[in-house]
Amino acid sequence: MFKPGLENLLTTSHRCCYKIAVVTNNTGRDRNYKHMVDLLAAHKNFEIIKIFSPEHGLFSIEPDGEAVNDSRYAKLDIPIISLYGKNKKPTMQQLEDIDLLIYDIQDTGVRFYTYISTLRNILDAADEKGLPVWILDRPDVLGGTEVEGPMLKEEFTSFVGHIPVPVRYGLTPGELALWWKNKANLKIDVKVWECIDYKCSNSKPFPDFPWHKPSPSMPDIATAQFYPGTCLFEGTNVSEGRGSSQPFRNLGAPWINAEKWAEYLREILNTDIEIKTCEFVPTFSKYEKEKCSGINLSSKKPIVANAVLTGIKVLYGLMQTHKNKVEFTNRPGLQFPFFDYLCGSDHIRKGLLKNKMPEEIIKQDS
Repeated sequence: MFKPGLENLLTTSHRCCYKIAVVTNNTGRDRNYKHMVDLLAAHKNFEIIKIFSPEHGLFSIEPDGEAVNDSRYAKLDIPIISLYGKNKKPTMQQLEDIDLLIYDIQDTGVRFYTYISTLRNILDAADEKGLPVWILDRPDVLGGTEVEGPMLKEEFTSFVGHIPVPVRYGLTPGELALWWKNKANLKIDVKVWECIDYKCSNSKPFPDFPWHKPSPSMPDIATAQFYPGTCLFEGTNVSEGRGSSQPFRNLGAPWINAEKWAEYLREILNTDIEIKTCEFVPTFSKYEKEKCSGINLSSKKPIVANAVLTGIKVLYGLMQTHKNKVEFTNRPGLQFPFFDYLCGSDHIRKGLLKNKMPEEIIKQDS
């Protein structure tokens, strides 16, 4: 039977007692929905001193991109230190009085999903402090068999591009942590508590295990499959579906001719992708409370093959059917359009603006 790293840890005997800090969010749960904070607090070998939380907070409910304040875990009266507020990396003072850092977050296997930026930061901080780190591993929801998209170029480094890997990097959190330890020449001990009875798969990417929502706009596994490509719409004037019933699968804007767009896409997308026209009114984010026309994407297969290319094709189709309507938007304090930071490169945006075919663009930048 499949077990995530958390359940592997809990069913293993431990000789030592540890004062620990945990880095986790809503996904740090077992199959019975019990949270790792409560499980470790009840364990005789662990004393939880503090909790570190990433973007969206401990309960994964805070809006994307918004700073999260420090708070307390009332049930156990333990401080929660936000790593998505005034600091994104633990300070040396915050790492005092603990023997061990434990990280347990379900990721999406995509570079710009910021939990791996937090993972890098806690590894770097632990190395500076000389603290060991345990990673409680979780599956790669994208199957772990495909690597896709541009490598991060140094000039586009940001918190949505903090580790130099492709957009879709094909590793579990534990595998990525070990890779970064080697890449960055970290001296600390990094132990990965592996998943039990788990293997990479395109036919069944996620095991028989509950999907614990990792962020407000990642409600299910079907959403995660499209996310590597459709999240790129976040860098445009088109809604990526945040605030709708199917984020990253609903795409649209008030000015879009949905039928025209959908018809074009049916000619260029893989036949495994189903395209429907739709209307939605975002409750937050872009076009809040405005009716958007657009498309809804679904897949006939459990894995969206070439998900990054799929997203680029969808955007290309919109730019071909709605000439001069798509804009690549800027954000305060950034030198380049935000789209480039998501891609980790400016070649995709420049290629789209030159009407290059998506296959040519992605080949050049992979």
